[in-house]
Amino acid sequence: MKKIFLFIVLLFVGWHAHAQVVLNLQLPPLGLTIKPQLWNLSLVNTSAQDLQVRIEMVMTDVSNNQRVLTGTSKLILLPRGVKQLQLSDVMPITYNPGSPGYAVDPSPEGFLPIGLFNICYTVIRVQSDEVDRLGEECETIEVEPISPPQLMMPLDEEQVDITRPFFAWIPPSPFNTLNSLLFDWVLVEVQATQSPADAIQQNVPVLSRQNISFTNLQYPLSAPELDSSKLYAWRITAKNNMSPIANSEVWSFRVRRYGPDTIAATGTGYFAKLYREEGAAFAICTGVLRFEYLNELNSAAINLRLFDISTAMRKQITLDSTDQQVRLGQNFVQVDLRQTSGMIHKHMYLLEVENARGEKRYLKFEYRE
Repeated sequence: MKKIFLFIVLLFVGWHAHAQVVLNLQLPPLGLTIKPQLWNLSLVNTSAQDLQVRIEMVMTDVSNNQRVLTGTSKLILLPRGVKQLQLSDVMPITYNPGSPGYAVDPSPEGFLPIGLFNICYTVIRVQSDEVDRLGEECETIEVEPISPPQLMMPLDEEQVDITRPFFAWIPPSPFNTLNSLLFDWVLVEVQATQSPADAIQQNVPVLSRQNISFTNLQYPLSAPELDSSKLYAWRITAKNNMSPIANSEVWSFRVRRYGPDTIAATGTGYFAKLYREEGAAFAICTGVLRFEYLNELNSAAINLRLFDISTAMRKQITLDSTDQQVRLGQNFVQVDLRQTSGMIHKHMYLLEVENARGEKRYLKFEYRE
């Protein structure tokens, strides 16, 4: 027993003699988000003399051990005892990106990539031509997005007008730190005794989609229509490099129940807004398509194009006239589609509006007879 104890003591003494500097990473309360926070360190110089050192940092991905980022501090004079490093003590820092598969902000104050990483620090003494490793410490840390994905539509507790709604959301931020961003979407039915959050966790999905590369999803025509007598809940999971990084909130909605003469009046007098993105605006058209258009160029006309997007290959619909007369300022445009060939009940269509400068605006809508 005495031999074992002596062996352990000798091992500790030998380690202590080699590791002359002890490192402690001090994470901020809300976690790591930007590069300067990597250098919240305290160093303990256990030797009997002041040391001139530099610190090398290596960040690797836990899932595949690929190098993501490295950083090297300037030379630091490390006195005996404890030293709490300030950012000014290590600046300027030389950063080098690792694998090209990671989106690393090149700025010294930039955001860190999002994910689960191993971070290893090494204290190296530089004396004449000699380089000696005095201490090393590694930690596993998770860099989380500042903001998780945000749901946009349908709104929480909304009653939607159609049985195949259009879903949209905002990606997590900071977006530029995500190099391979995908989304999982899930829709479940909420039972009478459940909250929407419980339903997402416990119920079999009505429909789900994985690895969506866009921030919107049209409920497919191939799936059964949603039931106006039921409550539905949905959620988005953001993934980076195929690993989940954040969940959105859970929102719920119902499909509005209509009487036999209600649908024909839906949208009467309502003029939809156009947006730059194809999936940002949605409306229901019951024969006459109505939309707002702001003419800032004082041009005499705008060009209209219409596409059926209900199938995999979008099909252009031939309009009676592709030119729409407009005046300067706000215009309220009505396009009668009731006699247009190619309009099919409950199909999804995309209207493209192009001005004289070549700028395009879009409106997605469902056509109803």
